[in-house]
Amino acid sequence: MTTNAKDTIFYVFDPMCGWCFGFSEVIKKAAHEYDTTFYFDVLSGGMVVGEREGPIGDFADYILSAYPRLEKLTGVKFGQAYLNQLKTKSIYSSSVIPSIAMEVCKALDNKKAIPFASALQAAYYVEGLDLREDSVYISLAKQFDFEPEQFLQMLKSEEMKTRAFNSFKHVSTLGVNGYPAVLAIKNGKWYALANGYTDYDSLTAAFEQFQKL
Repeated sequence: MTTNAKDTIFYVFDPMCGWCFGFSEVIKKAAHEYDTTFYFDVLSGGMVVGEREGPIGDFADYILSAYPRLEKLTGVKFGQAYLNQLKTKSIYSSSVIPSIAMEVCKALDNKKAIPFASALQAAYYVEGLDLREDSVYISLAKQFDFEPEQFLQMLKSEEMKTRAFNSFKHVSTLGVNGYPAVLAIKNGKWYALANGYTDYDSLTAAFEQFQKL
């Protein structure tokens, strides 16, 4: 099948979404497998912006009670560094800067967007890092062969911030009511291929069905 601009798969995620962290290996594997069939893009949803941003507070208790089920279902492991941070209730939660970083990655090399999204979440959910810190993005830039100073300069630019907030707005118009989600567009029509955590076989079966349309 010839790839064209209409055969696009959108991974809709949020950096602060634990279920997206659980889904990260599934979408990464699927995107690699179907790399020559579809064009893949990442949209950030803006789950934790504005008044929702800040220290995680008592919501940490919910995550600490819920994460074992997420680990069991998805196979991912939350890092002890993250869990220790949760227990302090002071770990900072915000979608904004990591979503801007996603736009920087896309601008530099969109083919790296899905692996970058996975690495970004690992920095938070495994290493327990503060995603407001420049050091996180210097490390990620090096990991993905981006020039660190250029990455930081773009991260702080109004253009990339605008792109991130435009992504939030775009997602809000698509009827996405939870993350992760996988959408597709063909001939101007949108299709929902996954809503919530989906295993690899189910996701690729949806890809195959979409391919036949």
